[in-house]
Amino acid sequence: MISIASFYDELFYESGNKPAVKIMIKTHLAKEIRILFRKDQEMKKHTAPYPIVVQTLEGSINFGVEGEIHLLKKGMMISLPAHIPHNLIALEDSMIRLSLNLQDNDSRLKELMTINETLKS
Repeated sequence: MISIASFYDELFYESGNKPAVKIMIKTHLAKEIRILFRKDQEMKKHTAPYPIVVQTLEGSINFGVEGEIHLLKKGMMISLPAHIPHNLIALEDSMIRLSLNLQDNDSRLKELMTINETLKS
């Protein structure tokens, strides 16, 4: 089956402290996810049960890994092995592509968004 999606269509940013998360495409190996951040929105420190790849499509973010901050500008990407604690903070309105293993649970991202909202309250 062929799937087509555009990361640049239907851009809906969440209000408040919650980034907007949308699964763009699922394949037999991976899920490609778009996360839209408003400036200063954050994903608190968390881990992923499988390796991940994060790419900045628009804007810029600080990507924290094990106490080190990596500035990811438009077009840059970072890969992480499983179980490495990391966090993200948007320095400006930003669009992130997150590539997840298909076995990673979608509800984990939704839980993380809920936890972020609760922590900011």
